[in-house]
Amino acid sequence: MKTFIFCGGFGTRLNQGKPGPLKPLFKINKKTILEYIFEIYNKDNHNDFYLLGGYKIDELYKFSKKIKKYNVSVIDTKIGSPTGARLNYIKNILKKKESFFLTYGDSLANFKPNKALQLKKKNDYIISSSKHYPTYGVLNTKNNKLKHIYEKNFSLDVNAGFYVLDRRIFDFIKGNNDSFEKHVLPRIIKKKKKIGLFNLEKWCPIDTIYDIENVKKLLKKDKKYFYV
Repeated sequence: MKTFIFCGGFGTRLNQGKPGPLKPLFKINKKTILEYIFEIYNKDNHNDFYLLGGYKIDELYKFSKKIKKYNVSVIDTKIGSPTGARLNYIKNILKKKESFFLTYGDSLANFKPNKALQLKKKNDYIISSSKHYPTYGVLNTKNNKLKHIYEKNFSLDVNAGFYVLDRRIFDFIKGNNDSFEKHVLPRIIKKKKKIGLFNLEKWCPIDTIYDIENVKKLLKKDKKYFYV
């Protein structure tokens, strides 16, 4: 099954607000983030990858030509395109009702593709979730008055960015200014589509140098940390 990976961002979070290196090609323990992502899907024999590029796309083309183990294609979704617009570029690649995987090129997790596919049979779409434990207390306020305070012994369910979708997703993309997260997903929820949650116990977003060092430590202890 086809796997599409967002790879066109400017990497500003990693580079303190300015355009930086192409994050999916950042190396952790001598392997790029993309290669770790490939392995996550390949463990269930999914090895057909499409990289949705924009910023520094020439680097993606060079990278794809070096990869021999998997089928890797690069799609130019233009510099600065929001994620919803990037997704529109794959519309003609998919057959009618064809399901596909979608993820980001800057996070790793113990995502299990085939289990997520089984869950999709009972749902329209699958969104992965993960527990996030805030490092600060959170205030619940109304009309500038404090209603409740949540301290550090609680968790939030966050969008972990591993999806199983199908061609019907394009019904919810309205234009080239659409963000997949801010516009497309809320439209799906508003239409009351069945969205299954696939919980990830091990999920590591890679946004900062601290995140990179954390992933390095995890993989040093266990090379198969994300694959079991």
